[in-house]
Amino acid sequence: MTDMKLFVLDLGSMKMDRSLIVARTNLANIDQPTRPAEFVEFPVSAYLIETSREKVLFDTGCNPQAMGKSGRWPQSFQKSYPYFGNEECQLPNRLRQLGLGPDDIDVVVLSHMHNDHAGCVEFFGRSKLFCHSDEMSAAMRSYALHLDPTPYIWKDIDHWSRRKLDWYLIERDEGDIPLLPGVTILNLGPGHSYGMLGLHVMLKRTGGIILASDALYCAENYRDALNPPGVLIDSLGWEKTAKRIKWLEHGTGSEVWFGHDGRQFSGLKKSTEGYYE
Repeated sequence: MTDMKLFVLDLGSMKMDRSLIVARTNLANIDQPTRPAEFVEFPVSAYLIETSREKVLFDTGCNPQAMGKSGRWPQSFQKSYPYFGNEECQLPNRLRQLGLGPDDIDVVVLSHMHNDHAGCVEFFGRSKLFCHSDEMSAAMRSYALHLDPTPYIWKDIDHWSRRKLDWYLIERDEGDIPLLPGVTILNLGPGHSYGMLGLHVMLKRTGGIILASDALYCAENYRDALNPPGVLIDSLGWEKTAKRIKWLEHGTGSEVWFGHDGRQFSGLKKSTEGYYE
């Protein structure tokens, strides 16, 4: 383990049907043949890892221009997956609160390229950006074919694809990537999306933390039995990843931080309150 700080960045929240977070919820039955759906709120986040030599950002949240009549997200997408984040919650401002700007970030690791994780890619022109190769292919295919509405936001991609960014694509058979002492990129492969990445961070005082992102939306997907989300590209790949994270959790004594677990996230120390070390 090495001296480092881990900041939890609160980037607002979104809403969507609960059955997309945990599949097969609110199923109708003979007693409740018209059981209503639930529209639930969940957190949007990013994580900053700071050492004496490098600053690493895991995910970038939603773009500040996502919502509204002229917003980047298609109107139908905004209605199904609305984002709620005031100016304070937007990533550039969360970094500014810590005395930083996008140019201060050495490495950005993108868990995947969906709207709420890769919305601010365009700001990081001086960073090295890590992304799964299959995920990049999926995003660029969606862009080239104008496949709106999808979680790969056409207008976001259009902005960053016009910039000369320093990409490093992790291939599906490449294995995990040691990024710096105490920080490893987890090559999780397909599941929720075409190519998921996570981070395993070993802190001196806190111990190990697995940043699972949307490989695991919430504890309900993971504890006891595996209950998959309703948004899946590869169900077998998702189950394989969940079991791998369980092995890593128990094998290293680490704690799993889920991608969108409101109860867990509310208990985490946010960047405005301090950091983990």
